Amino acid sequence: MASPPLSPNDTIATAAAEQALDDFRRDGIAVARFGDLLGEELWQEGVADITPFVTATDERAAELGKKERAKGKDEVIVRRFFRRESDGEAHRYKLSDVWLRIAASDTILGIVNGYTEQPRKLTYVDNWYTVPYPQATKRVASQRWHRDPDDDHIVKMFVYFSDVDDEAGPFEYVRDSAAGGKYGDLFPWRDGDFYPPGEELEEAVDPDDRITMTGPAGTVIFCDTAGFHRGGFARTKPRILMVSTFLREAVWQGERRFEIDFEGREASLSEQARRALA
Repeated sequence: MASPPLSPNDTIATAAAEQALDDFRRDGIAVARFGDLLGEELWQEGVADITPFVTATDERAAELGKKERAKGKDEVIVRRFFRRESDGEAHRYKLSDVWLRIAASDTILGIVNGYTEQPRKLTYVDNWYTVPYPQATKRVASQRWHRDPDDDHIVKMFVYFSDVDDEAGPFEYVRDSAAGGKYGDLFPWRDGDFYPPGEELEEAVDPDDRITMTGPAGTVIFCDTAGFHRGGFARTKPRILMVSTFLREAVWQGERRFEIDFEGREASLSEQARRALA
């Protein structure tokens, strides 16, 4: 059966996704607009769902931000859904929840899987509130340059749900720094050695290859976090975002940081979505 003709919105989404994939393959990072990829209706659903979390977190963040600095990542990032094993069972998403409908959409998975032309598993989905620390002078935890350790090529997607400028701790990246890239052999990750000397790294990197991802709400970032990255050094404004992590099937160990209620609708999923969520 012939495919139906593309609507104008389909055409925009296809063009935006193709451009993002081209950029992602070239640089290890790409940026797009949510509306161009997935449309305004799904964006508004996400805004409506995340707003109560933001409102409920504002007061706690204000108290944390009175300190001179955060003690660690748990004081930098308030995670909405993630549960440590000691805190009880992992969060259970329904297949109809907006966050799975975004992360496991065919448009997003086309970019994610197309990056290294390998199918990937969705292993983490969450909402983050980055706490601003106006008095902080030193970076802590993931605010420092580092590589993620899970694989040579790890795909993460960030969606900004707030305007992010230099005061809100924007995501930063070293272009072409994952395995096989221009800086792939620079301070390679080793067990337990997450953070290279920041000044030495910056001296070794062309300033043009350091990217600071400021942008308005609705900015979508795809990146290979086996490359050097940092973020969340917020000073006066919180950074609100959705984050998703995708690992290659070949290296996935069968664990993810959430559970799924398929609601008896597995058959409604595309093949790549079934593989991502299985």
